[in-house]
Amino acid sequence: MRPGWFVKTQSVFFAALLHVAVLLLLLISFSYTPELRPVKQVSIVNAVVVDKARVDEEIKRLKQAEEKKHQAEKQRVEELEKKLETEKKKAEEIKSQRLEEEQRLLKARKQKEEEQKKHEEMQQKIAKLEQQRKLEEEKKAKIETEKKKEDEKKRQEAEQAMQEQLEEEERKAQEGADQKLVLALGNEIHDKISRYFNLSGLPGNLSCKLRVNLLPSGEVVGVSILESSGNDIFDRRALTAVQKASPLPVPQDAETFERLNLRDSTFIFKP
Repeated sequence: MRPGWFVKTQSVFFAALLHVAVLLLLLISFSYTPELRPVKQVSIVNAVVVDKARVDEEIKRLKQAEEKKHQAEKQRVEELEKKLETEKKKAEEIKSQRLEEEQRLLKARKQKEEEQKKHEEMQQKIAKLEQQRKLEEEKKAKIETEKKKEDEKKRQEAEQAMQEQLEEEERKAQEGADQKLVLALGNEIHDKISRYFNLSGLPGNLSCKLRVNLLPSGEVVGVSILESSGNDIFDRRALTAVQKASPLPVPQDAETFERLNLRDSTFIFKP
């Protein structure tokens, strides 16, 4: 129900009530009997006219008051309606602002979630790239380590091969030198033994294979016949000659003596 309708109904009610009040005043005026006292003679026509004029004036005043009140009430209602409309607009603006703020917050939250998602995806990509980098570095380090091991192995093998080659060359050179030395010592030993061998009464072209045990000093500690010449006298004289020729010619250093295996030597003796 609108406030304007209520005001109009109220105005009609007050107007009807005013008319009832005027009629009651008129009835009272006609039925009222004043005290009998000496008064001035007034014309009944004039009294009636005066009362009617006053009533009309009062009715007019009441109507004006009612109209003024009605206008004031109308203005108040209009102001209330205007204020209500303003409040309504303000509420709608507040609601609109609230909806906009909610949308802005929703958009901001959505944007934040998207940024968080992008950040997480970026972190995952970085972690994946970091893992790949570590795997590549580990793979590269492993390859480099294996390559270093392989290079070191090749280097060691090359060094070992070179060392073996040098040792072989040295061994061959040493063998050559030892063979020459053994040959020279053999000749010296043969010559010295021959000086102590007695050839008288023996046939020519005899020889035997002797086994001689020596000390590093050249001292003979044992001698035996490995292969006989077939002549006992030749063999015995050969053994005697070896004993008399002691000490036999040997290298001055014990290392060379041992290397040439002179401690247990065998040789063919043919004077």
